[in-house]
Amino acid sequence: MPNYVLLLSYVGTNFHGWQIQPNLRTVQGVLKENLQKMFKEEIKLIGCCRTDAGVHAKEFVANFSAQKEIKPEQVLKALNSMLPQDIGIKKVWIQEGFNARYSVKGKVYLYRILNSHSRDAFIEPFVWRIPTPLDFSLMQKASSLFLGRRDFSAFAKIDDEEKNTLIELEDVKLSKLEELIEIRIRAKSFLRYMVRRIVGSLVQLGLGKIKEEDIQSYLRNEKHCPFTAKAKGLTLERVIL
Repeated sequence: MPNYVLLLSYVGTNFHGWQIQPNLRTVQGVLKENLQKMFKEEIKLIGCCRTDAGVHAKEFVANFSAQKEIKPEQVLKALNSMLPQDIGIKKVWIQEGFNARYSVKGKVYLYRILNSHSRDAFIEPFVWRIPTPLDFSLMQKASSLFLGRRDFSAFAKIDDEEKNTLIELEDVKLSKLEELIEIRIRAKSFLRYMVRRIVGSLVQLGLGKIKEEDIQSYLRNEKHCPFTAKAKGLTLERVIL
């Protein structure tokens, strides 16, 4: 049975996340439905992670096996003709032994904040617009607190699949171009809501509502981080294979 690997992208605005949920529109659900039409068999589709409702992906990797063999370039063309406009297949290949959940070496998440009263309709679906001025220098300085291997329980929503809460953040970078702030976070894996709560705490710091010591107390698991950044500002930017 050939093992197909898909590199895809999607705009998460009108999806309830990646993972199939009853009676809800999800990326996995839409993709699986169309793959089953193409291959005319039951497809088990594995994704590299779960993204929440409203979160986007510039790169996302999934894989599936099928009894029927169709050339990867034909799968690419056919899927892109079948799928809605908010999902795009960028590349298809066959790779035995590849599992999207376990074979991926790392991920880079991008969070974008538009720190302005102005609204740009072309980027509004992909940013958290905050009109109140943020102390960017303070946020940038505090971002180094998250680096290294830590227990991120206080920044996550823990479920049965997430038993290991020790995560090593390899990089956290903040950049600013005029009113647009970009936060990139790289690690092999992430916990649910983890990136959004890291960003949420940095925003609260930038607004002057909490202090650096509060973030340190979250990292020591002395209290839970109560701040979750809006989903629409988050994009899975890169998957490292």
